[in-house]
Amino acid sequence: MFSKLLSMDHSPVAEIYTPDSILSHSKITFRNTELTKGKIRYSTCTDVAWINKDRYLAVLNYAAESLHIYAFDRLKHTASPIQSLNNQNGMQLHEPDKFAFSPNGLYMAVTNNKAGSSSVNLYQMDPRSSLVHPVPFGVIKASDYRFHGVAFSNNSQYMVSTVTSDQGLIYLHKLIPQAHGAVKPELEQTVQNGYFPLKPKSINFSQDGSLMVVCFSSTPGKESPTSNGGIAIYSFDQQNGIVGTEPLCELIGNPEMAFTDDVAFSCDAASSYIAMTSQANDSIVFYPFDRKANQINPQFFALSNPQAKISFPHGLALSSDNQYLAVSNYGDDKVTVYSLNGEAKRQG
Repeated sequence: MFSKLLSMDHSPVAEIYTPDSILSHSKITFRNTELTKGKIRYSTCTDVAWINKDRYLAVLNYAAESLHIYAFDRLKHTASPIQSLNNQNGMQLHEPDKFAFSPNGLYMAVTNNKAGSSSVNLYQMDPRSSLVHPVPFGVIKASDYRFHGVAFSNNSQYMVSTVTSDQGLIYLHKLIPQAHGAVKPELEQTVQNGYFPLKPKSINFSQDGSLMVVCFSSTPGKESPTSNGGIAIYSFDQQNGIVGTEPLCELIGNPEMAFTDDVAFSCDAASSYIAMTSQANDSIVFYPFDRKANQINPQFFALSNPQAKISFPHGLALSSDNQYLAVSNYGDDKVTVYSLNGEAKRQG
């Protein structure tokens, strides 16, 4: 599976720009972050996900506090908008950072990162249309810390979120079924951060649900070191909702992973590689992973510019058949979509 990446075309097959982007305004009032080498980053197109059996792309926007869902045509490589939501629809978004969709197709979770208004919001989805009901049915509020990443377990019974303030933490909530199809999150476990000053950013699960990968990074800034990223893999018992307290393996401090914000296992049965973003390098980095030995091979492949047209990549999503990669870009407020091999076909 990993070897196929070595011959992939670095050019995107599609570019999806955010409508009415703040970057198109004559005066951008939203704050920015200055990184190393004088690079300026605005927090715009923040996360992306494949839903509805990979037929739809969902896109979250930090600055615009909005959600857009597109139907993706695999033959024409075009995206057609089918739903757009913001706070006028009752979304209660406050600088939303990351989102996740439950594998059973029933729920969406969004992390709000704004200081003083940070939370994890839970929304119901229409199982027939895969569209989102805009008003959250549940909110986990944070009084003095800021949520960043979120993911559902493969059996949709647990939700994991990360906190990037203070020392950084990972929370595991059990989702207790309620009336009218809702769930109530109950805190089951808090995993301490063993990589401080790096903070846990995002989470993903292996195909069999037994492993949880977490990416770590420091807060971006012009004084931050260039080798400040990392990934660690933990065991996960999804039947009982238990995350191993010590990582099974790790890869920390390599320069190619600087300023990472998202990570994912490949979707094949062996979870044969790991993909992660690097904002410092404007690239997506892929590492081979040996599931039997639980080892990350540091010999990486990178999807990179100029052909890739990547600009401050913040979120990524692999389609369930490993045919497509979608990347959300802060730098020019867009999603780029890549074919991971030459055999991509439209789903029936």
